[in-house]
Amino acid sequence: MSLKFLLILPILEIITFILFGDFFGFFPVLFMILISGFFGLFLLKSNIDIDEFKEITSRPEKWMYKKLAGVLLIIPGFVTDILGLILLIKSFRTFVWDFFPDDLKNKVYPKKKNNEEIIEVEYRDLDDK
Repeated sequence: MSLKFLLILPILEIITFILFGDFFGFFPVLFMILISGFFGLFLLKSNIDIDEFKEITSRPEKWMYKKLAGVLLIIPGFVTDILGLILLIKSFRTFVWDFFPDDLKNKVYPKKKNNEEIIEVEYRDLDDK
């Protein structure tokens, strides 16, 4: 399904650009595309501090949605802009998460096997005496 969507996406982008251009006019549509691109660049900007890094490691899908939305907003067109805005709305994220492949979901949240043993160890630095 995703390959078919990627093949149809440029055609959908051209059609929506023509329709929006006919409805709003050329320059307002061009302005909307540029604004969404700058907003996407803002989302991709990464100034991460320690507290935000801890949040990313505990809930990586929130960071993943933000970066994917930024990429979609940079791509010129209204279909990708709408998909990017959908990813920014928290209530739609669980719906989008169902479309991710299971392999990717397992990499983000690996499932623990019941027969795995957890070994706790204590360590000390031998250089410090």
